[in-house]
Amino acid sequence: METPPAPPSPQQHFLFVTSPMQGHINPARRLAARVMAANPDALVTFSTAVSGHRRMFPSLARPDDEAVDAAGVLHVPFSDGFDDGFSSATHGTGTYRARARAAGRETLSAAVSRLAARGRPVTRVVYTFLVPWVPGVARAHGVPAALFWIQPAAVFAVYYCYFHGHDAALAACANGGADPGAAAFLPGLPPLRADALPSAVSITSPEHRHYLLLDLLRDLFLSLDEHKPSVLVNTFDALEPDELRAVPQFEVAAVGPVVQDDAPSPSSADLLHRQDADVPYMEWLDTKPARSVVYVSFGSVLSMSRRQEEEMRRGLEATGWPYLWVVRTAADGGASLEPDPDSSSAGARGLVVEWCDQVRVLSHPAVGCFVTHCGWNSALESVTRGVPMVAVPQWTDQPTVAWLVEARMGAGARARVDGEGVVERGELQRCVEAVMGGGEAIRARCDRWTELASEAVAPGGTSERNLRAFASGGAVWTAPESGGDEPAGDVPAS
Repeated sequence: METPPAPPSPQQHFLFVTSPMQGHINPARRLAARVMAANPDALVTFSTAVSGHRRMFPSLARPDDEAVDAAGVLHVPFSDGFDDGFSSATHGTGTYRARARAAGRETLSAAVSRLAARGRPVTRVVYTFLVPWVPGVARAHGVPAALFWIQPAAVFAVYYCYFHGHDAALAACANGGADPGAAAFLPGLPPLRADALPSAVSITSPEHRHYLLLDLLRDLFLSLDEHKPSVLVNTFDALEPDELRAVPQFEVAAVGPVVQDDAPSPSSADLLHRQDADVPYMEWLDTKPARSVVYVSFGSVLSMSRRQEEEMRRGLEATGWPYLWVVRTAADGGASLEPDPDSSSAGARGLVVEWCDQVRVLSHPAVGCFVTHCGWNSALESVTRGVPMVAVPQWTDQPTVAWLVEARMGAGARARVDGEGVVERGELQRCVEAVMGGGEAIRARCDRWTELASEAVAPGGTSERNLRAFASGGAVWTAPESGGDEPAGDVPAS
């Protein structure tokens, strides 16, 4: 008697879950788009908290209604208990974790059940790091989970060490300790000085204003130890070969750089952008010579102090280069720029906007350098466009990103701060002039890193193979051994 054929495998259905922060939503959506491209037969559903969902789809009748974007991706929100958005000033931080965890578990679990009842059972959950309760929901539904780590692999390794016995040593190093020049020596990582460590490891008091971040990271690594998900990292092997192998307790694989394409598809476009139609910044760039414009942007989370704003403006004007500066409005908590009455040439030299399409700007031939807070998304966008950087890190992973930019890639200069944490005008001028006047050597290094990043995501590249294996439901590619074609710390200038 013949053995009956095995039943067909269920259709792959990836559920991407992320916090409502723009810097988490955008890379997660772009990874989802790449999974769709790698496995066209798979289904993809995207879920973020109601507060983020309603910003992405502001015309919904109800903020928690489902929506379908232009690429056909279904968006199903969950509630984190703060549907109008979380504000530490309004809500405090003491109850956030418990409330977000309880509401998130209940509403995401209900969403997974509804999808199954509609004939779309989820087969894999992918989540970002500020929703550490997601693997528990996945396990309850019998579905494997994978963490999409949207910061450098080096930061993942530092945090793993912090939560596995190195917390006191890292805090002492980050806070200066007895020797301000001392470095942290961690398994699998190069020596890291205090200014290369992510800011969370410096937190020692529950009264610290960012202690909630440390708590959420602690929850994440407790969850990782319990559930042992695979870890997909938004980086590439040539940039962080040793860091990708520094935590052998997990299957860690590079799938990046996951950034917006030059011609974004509907599935990877930024749904949270602001149309700045009244400010023709691209036309303004068209009037500038090649590599002559300093582009300045510090992300969407932290605002700039009045003093830092003034020092930044004075420093930019002192360089003599034209500049395009993206500044948060005062209504969003940021400083509000006004024309400088003491500089008659400022209006002709600089353009200040509230929003711009960053990838389009970085791709423009007029842009000569990027003054950046070193958010990982922004840094990768700069790397993939071959634009050197002036690093002005502020918090979280940004000090480590600045270290990668300056010391690992040689793709820019890091600005140093004064005792108040402010980059003074002369320091900014020094860094911009070093980068803009750095000649062919820095350009060659930037171009080479652009090539390496492109090779990683091209067909047959290390990140492309990893992602294709993941999208097909198989095991991801493991990190390569040392001694590959490109040493991480010394890319030749030619």
